[in-house]
Amino acid sequence: MLTELFIKNFAIIDTVRIELQRGLNVLTGETGAGKSIIVDALGLILGDRAQGHFVKAGARETSVEAAFDVTKNPALENIGVDLSDGIKIRRIIGSSGKSRSYVNDSMVNIQTLVETGSFLVDVHSQHEHQSLMAREKQMNLLNSFGKLDNDLKIYGGLLKTFSELTAEKNTLSKNLHERNQRIDMLTFQVSEIDAASLNTGEKEALQHEQKFLSNLGAIKELSEASYTLANSADGSISDQAARLFGYLTQLKRYDGRFDEVVRMASEIQSYASEISLMLRRYKDEIDFTPHRLDEVESRLDLIRKLERKYGDGTDAILSYREEAQSELDRLVNVEEKLDTLEAQIKDAGERLMDAALKISEKRTHTALRLTQDVNVTLKELSFKNARFEISLTVNRNEDGSLKYSPDGVDTIEFLFSANPGEPVRPLQKVASGGELSRVMLALKTCLAEVDDVPVLIFDEVDAGIGGETGTVVAEKLKSLSTRRQVLCITHLPQIASRADNHLRVIKNVEGQSVEIKVEKLSEVERERELARMLGGSVTDISLQHARELLGSSKND
Repeated sequence: MLTELFIKNFAIIDTVRIELQRGLNVLTGETGAGKSIIVDALGLILGDRAQGHFVKAGARETSVEAAFDVTKNPALENIGVDLSDGIKIRRIIGSSGKSRSYVNDSMVNIQTLVETGSFLVDVHSQHEHQSLMAREKQMNLLNSFGKLDNDLKIYGGLLKTFSELTAEKNTLSKNLHERNQRIDMLTFQVSEIDAASLNTGEKEALQHEQKFLSNLGAIKELSEASYTLANSADGSISDQAARLFGYLTQLKRYDGRFDEVVRMASEIQSYASEISLMLRRYKDEIDFTPHRLDEVESRLDLIRKLERKYGDGTDAILSYREEAQSELDRLVNVEEKLDTLEAQIKDAGERLMDAALKISEKRTHTALRLTQDVNVTLKELSFKNARFEISLTVNRNEDGSLKYSPDGVDTIEFLFSANPGEPVRPLQKVASGGELSRVMLALKTCLAEVDDVPVLIFDEVDAGIGGETGTVVAEKLKSLSTRRQVLCITHLPQIASRADNHLRVIKNVEGQSVEIKVEKLSEVERERELARMLGGSVTDISLQHARELLGSSKND
């Protein structure tokens, strides 16, 4: 149950707090008083699109809060929101149109808000009369009456799987010639790279060897000269270091301050000997193999050729080879993959067909039940000669196979005839505004029997209705309110007289200032409001009629 609605800085509303109760709640007031604005504000709580012009002129933001006395809501239970104290939804919208939404002080996204609202409130407005003409709306109503949500969810998953498998098969099957060309090219590329027998880091090693071999003459000359200077020639570094060490050792005998210098001279002698040894080994190991430079340069030329095709460096070339081999394996094995897909598609198709036909069968039975219930309700709404039917057709392709869509394989259409002797025709072609109102009310009444949504809102469902029919509609709304909380915005005194909670919307205009108030009416105030609704002004006669109407409502 919706217990309270608080609106601040919305459109022309400064601040309004509305308290609701069980049963039938009605909102009345002069035309243009702002009744529908309140429904628009409630729509924000249910996830309607936020817009900057909702914010009252001069305000930074608007906020709408709604409190519900319910302890169950699948959308919120799935995300762990505590519902032990009911549900409080708050939505704040800035002048830029950006909004924030909270449920029990936990921030939620719009999708959660919409899902939450779908379990709380069902809004029926004049606009929805026109939407009833759309087959999509008709399908949604039939699905709701038949409680087909779970069946459609299962079907949707099967359709998705079937479509994905079929798309994958089509992708693999088409352009067979191009696939074969790709196989040939990849095979050549892998073979070309394999024939080169590349090693990781080989290019860098070859470049180093090429540099060495290209400068081998200079290397031999420099190494021989270095060795001679270090060890072989008169006055070599090794001899000079040995003599220096000897002189300093003798000097140390006379002056102990030369300890450190002697140690350094010893290291020089040691390093000179080591350098001499290393140079001898290096020059002795230099070996020039004839044609090796040609081999190295030929190998580098091969690598550069492959680099132009497959990437810079042997690592990149080998990486390309692995990717090419992987793609080649996939393409070569496509026939096997196609066979597997065929089996998967057959299995998925059979399960999809079973699910679609199951839904179609349920819709057929549901359509019969809904047709019967709506026709009974239409008679209760003074449509004695009206006939309502639901046409259901199973869609098939030219070859006779089922034609799948997100809704299944069915096309439905609501058919209607208001007068005896006239055949039923599509609802959108024959129903007037008042007739649409009653058909929609009949559908909502029937759905209320199977739906768990606790709050029904009717925004001027009395459009095109008056007189005796208005009394019948009022009785039907009153009956609905025994099973659901009903909030009805109305111009009909017959409906207002049956309210358990009568609220009046008042708009006061003073200069450039507009103020909207919502008042709960006492019995005396209700009499005057009903008198105004009956005659346009409050007179003794209209007051008498109002009292009679209230008395009649209490006796029903």
